[in-house]
Amino acid sequence: MPEQQKRLGGGGSSTGQLNFHQLYIFQMVANHLSFSRAAEALEITQPAVSIQVQELEKFLGITLFHRRPRGLRITEAGEAVLAYSQQIFALSNQLLVTIQEMGDLQSGHLVLGASTTPGEYVLPLVVGRFHQVYPGIHVELIIGNTRSIVQRILDRDMDLGMVGDHLDEHSNELETVDFQNDEIVLVAAPSHPIANLGRISPEQVVEAGLVARELGSATRQSAERHFRELGVSPKIAIELGSNQAIKQAAVAGGGVGIISALGIAAEVKAGMLVVLDVAGWDCRRPLTLIQPKERYLSPSQRAFREFLMAEKASLLDLTSA
Repeated sequence: MPEQQKRLGGGGSSTGQLNFHQLYIFQMVANHLSFSRAAEALEITQPAVSIQVQELEKFLGITLFHRRPRGLRITEAGEAVLAYSQQIFALSNQLLVTIQEMGDLQSGHLVLGASTTPGEYVLPLVVGRFHQVYPGIHVELIIGNTRSIVQRILDRDMDLGMVGDHLDEHSNELETVDFQNDEIVLVAAPSHPIANLGRISPEQVVEAGLVARELGSATRQSAERHFRELGVSPKIAIELGSNQAIKQAAVAGGGVGIISALGIAAEVKAGMLVVLDVAGWDCRRPLTLIQPKERYLSPSQRAFREFLMAEKASLLDLTSA
């Protein structure tokens, strides 16, 4: 028996392998914070649930729950066990999904996460083409700001992600690959007074009122960083939750919109928006593919990543058209 397993549980009497059935029952109790509700969900008796949790506590030599008249409260040690339990059963589910997908990618489920710019203007094109080649794979694309997508990738709620920035603070946890560069531009309605001034200064842009995304948006972070590099303190006049909302506010004359050049081609062509000529403004950031480090990729995950990289050249032509 490995030495670490002999030591498992401290004061406990553990002498064998961890019982995953007991661990699963513990996880259900932790999720419901109730022996009775866990028993209902598992379709077994409450005494059976209590016994299995007690046996696990005995094996590990720790207390998993504070048992009080007002209900259960998980202990600090229980929180640690729950975190490992979630990882164990996530890997178990991944094993089953991988085995299912082995049949020449005839089935499968792929969960992608993307920040707003790549989620609206890049990945839908790839997902559409990918579905034509692999119609049996169900693809779910979830769009949020960079902060939320990164957290869900770290939590392993998503398989692969694409965000609009470098993620140096997560370099130990995430594998990153730069996919393409994105230009962030400043736009206004043709009727806005600032649109008729020719070349303008960053200070004039800020005075006209900036229309930007919410905190946690990589587009906003990159633009604010660039303003500071130009010696100007950015002040957000209007904060909105999507690129479409930014465009609508700018078209209505509400101020100067901060947005990716990928998302305004139609509005500029239709004369609804103009890109402002701002002295010193050259704001670019990478669109970055992310995934947890050392994560095994299922066949459908690996196929999509390879497909995405193979489509890179043609995608650049489409998004720059």
